[in-house]
Amino acid sequence: MSFSRRRRLSAAIATAVLATATAAACGSGGGSNGGGGGSGPTRITLGVIPIIDIAPVHLGIEKGFFAEQNLDVKTQNSQGGAAIVPGVVSGDFQFGYSNLVSLFIAKDKDVPVRMVSVGARASDNELDDGAGQLMAKDANLKTVADLKGKKVAVNTLKGINDVAIKSTLKKNGVPDDVTLVEVPIPNMPAALDAGQVDAVMISEPFTSAVEAQGGHALPVSYASMGHNLPFSAWFTSEAYAKKNPDVVQRFTAALEKSLRYADAHPDEARATLNSYLQLNAGVSDTVTLPGWEPTTNRDEVASLAQLTVDAGLIDNLKPVDRLLND
Repeated sequence: MSFSRRRRLSAAIATAVLATATAAACGSGGGSNGGGGGSGPTRITLGVIPIIDIAPVHLGIEKGFFAEQNLDVKTQNSQGGAAIVPGVVSGDFQFGYSNLVSLFIAKDKDVPVRMVSVGARASDNELDDGAGQLMAKDANLKTVADLKGKKVAVNTLKGINDVAIKSTLKKNGVPDDVTLVEVPIPNMPAALDAGQVDAVMISEPFTSAVEAQGGHALPVSYASMGHNLPFSAWFTSEAYAKKNPDVVQRFTAALEKSLRYADAHPDEARATLNSYLQLNAGVSDTVTLPGWEPTTNRDEVASLAQLTVDAGLIDNLKPVDRLLND
């Protein structure tokens, strides 16, 4: 699996970032029969976050991979997994996308969801991870040990970014003396520039925006939790999976084909970004893409769950087995 190198971008990225945030509020909706009945294609709605990670789904729709499985797929944007999980459980979405830590926490609280596929994977470089990378501007802030006593922005407290930061501190023998504060991702570059925080845990294309403003990466990222580690998943509700096993099977087949195709054709995946993120010209050519190998196993998922236990967000590994098997 290869990962492209980030390069510095022009100030136009800031405009692209704003356009991306605006796109997040729109999305495409539409009705859904949600099941396997009727003579036409099965209509399903996916709850998604408008980020780089979901490019394979848009590419798979373009390539006809879902139509091959007699599925008519619509996507509907949400602000994050916290909104998508209840949408899937209520039946508004037949499938959703979320980071795995949020799903572990949901399952620990007996929320009836089931994982159907890996969503995206970390890179193999702690200093170059497009899905989650700690960035700073202070030239004296270079190592994990330098974070002691610092203030770090994350988009949501008690989530996957908590796990990434705390597990990396522990791995490097650094005391957990870092203050985490919530800042919306689109506001992070400005907060860092104004000195309101010392570092930001951020994803593409915002990572490149910070870099263009003179920022640099610290070795704290999703990759620092584990090279190529799956950090997100596609999921459905237990009730939908039980009632519509054929639809789940067809969706999973099309999704895995889409993920593998995007992983093998990064240029086409980059081109797809412009269809739903409305990035300025050239931005999609430079961002760091995640990995998209869809298959995994219990041990691989459990390794992230163990870090979530260590961070104090769940009590044990029971949510892993329930997420995979319920």
